Amino acid sequence: MLDEITYQMLSEMEEVFKQFEIEYYLVGAFARDVQFQSKNSNTDLRKTNDIDLAVCINDEESYYKVMESLIATGKFKRDTKEVIKLYYHLGREVDLIPFGKIENSEREVHLTKPKAFTLQMPGFTETFPFIEHIESGNKILNICPVEGLIMLKLISWHDRPQRTKDLTDIDSIIDAYFDWNSDDIYAKYNDVFPLYDTNDLLYYTTSISAHIIGIKIKTMLSNSEELYERILKILSKRENPRWLAIINGLKNE
Repeated sequence: MLDEITYQMLSEMEEVFKQFEIEYYLVGAFARDVQFQSKNSNTDLRKTNDIDLAVCINDEESYYKVMESLIATGKFKRDTKEVIKLYYHLGREVDLIPFGKIENSEREVHLTKPKAFTLQMPGFTETFPFIEHIESGNKILNICPVEGLIMLKLISWHDRPQRTKDLTDIDSIIDAYFDWNSDDIYAKYNDVFPLYDTNDLLYYTTSISAHIIGIKIKTMLSNSEELYERILKILSKRENPRWLAIINGLKNE
C-alpha cells in the first residue's frame, strides 16, 4: 500500500516531529487512498503523489522551526510560492498544514514568512481525537477517519464550489461505507434500519451509511456548536438522499 518513497519521506519527517513533540495525521487525497486500500475496496481512485499532513502546532514560530529543521536534513526543499509546501528529494510534494493552538478565534492560521498566507482550519482540531492508526507495511499511519474526511471535504467544497472532486469523493466514501463496516453497523445501529425504505434498492444501504456517518460527525462536533450548524447548512444546499441522511444522523437524538 505504502510505496518506498513515501515510506522514506514520512520516516524522515517523523524524526523531526519527535524532536518537537509534534503530532500529525494524514488528510486529503492520500488519506482517502489509504482508507480505501486498507479496506480492500475495488473503487477506482484518483492516484496522487501530493501528500497533506495536518500537524498540531502551538504557534507560528514553532511551525517555522519545524519547517527549517526538515529543510536542514537536506531531504526537503521549500516551495517559493506556496508557504506550506515542501518537496522531498526523491519526488514527493507534501503540504504541512498547521492546526491547533496556532489557530485564532476565527479558526484561521496566519503565517507571515516568507510571505503572508492565511489558512482556514475548521474541522481539523475536531477530527484529531478520532484519527485512525492503519498499518501499512512496517509503518503505522495516523489517518483521518472517513467521517472526518467527509466533514473536511464538505467544508472544502463549500468554500470552493468548483472543487467537484470533493463531491465525488464524498459519494464514493458513503457508497463503500456499508461494506466496510457491515459487522459494526448490524451490531450497533439496528435502530437506523427502519428509518429508510427497504424498497429503495438504489439508496437503502447508502442512506443507512450516511445516517451513521452523520451520527459520528455529530460526536466529533460535540464541543463545536458553530461548526455543527455550519455543516448542517452546507448539507442543506444539495437535496440528495446521501446528504439528507447525513442531516438525519446529525440531528439524531
